[in-house]
Amino acid sequence: KCHNCGIGGSLKFLLDKLDPTLSRQYSFENYKEEKGEPEQQEKIPIFRKPVFTKIGAPRLIDLEPDHPAVKFCDVRMLPKVRYSDLHFVDCFKSWVSKYDVELAARLKENDPRIIIPFFSKDRKLIAAQGRSLENNTLRYFTIKIDKSATKIFGLDRIKEDELIYIVEGPFDSMFLPNSLAMAGSDLDDVSMFYAKNVVFVYDNEPRNTEIVHKIEKSIKKGFAVCIWPDTVKFKDINDMVIGEMDILEIIDIINMNTYRGLPARIKFNQWKRT
Repeated sequence: KCHNCGIGGSLKFLLDKLDPTLSRQYSFENYKEEKGEPEQQEKIPIFRKPVFTKIGAPRLIDLEPDHPAVKFCDVRMLPKVRYSDLHFVDCFKSWVSKYDVELAARLKENDPRIIIPFFSKDRKLIAAQGRSLENNTLRYFTIKIDKSATKIFGLDRIKEDELIYIVEGPFDSMFLPNSLAMAGSDLDDVSMFYAKNVVFVYDNEPRNTEIVHKIEKSIKKGFAVCIWPDTVKFKDINDMVIGEMDILEIIDIINMNTYRGLPARIKFNQWKRT
């Protein structure tokens, strides 16, 4: 109580009159003493898998026409409209180290390669293949960036409600409409296409036991497969194009020599004996 004016009240009442800010702090301190300090819950960090969309290497379309990578693709007669999908690195080992240090450690230095990126349907980088400019023992090297994704090239470009051609290599797929490349993947990796309208177009190598096994397995799974006629002497679609076969002619041959079920088994047995 004030002895001068006679007004009485609590300390809180006095602080409200003299200093509202100090009054609020006083109230908060009293609350903590009565209720106790509120417990702070420890925040557990959530790990989110990194998503890669950019390659971090120049595109072939942006390189000079006399660049070795551009000249390599020119010799292979790849469609020039696909040069924007291909990239180049002077040191493949350094590029791989951005995604997999342990894998990069097994690669050699000074190994220039063309980078063929694999994207998911929503354009996330899931894998990449490095194509050597030299025909050495390790011409292709594939790195899986998203370990949980299927290693299939072309998922970001196909229309699933149309006929899909499934070939072995990315370069071959660039010549066909609505095409995918297995790039060394197993048949089980394309199980998502079991109910789709697809045709498997394997390389024309009846003496290659691995390819023979793949065709046989595809037929047993009920897929349609292309059995190349003996008039075609080239190993794969890219070689056919280099050999001056017209791409429309190649597509026509594929469509006319596509079989399923018993007819596929008969044609396959004839083909592997050639």
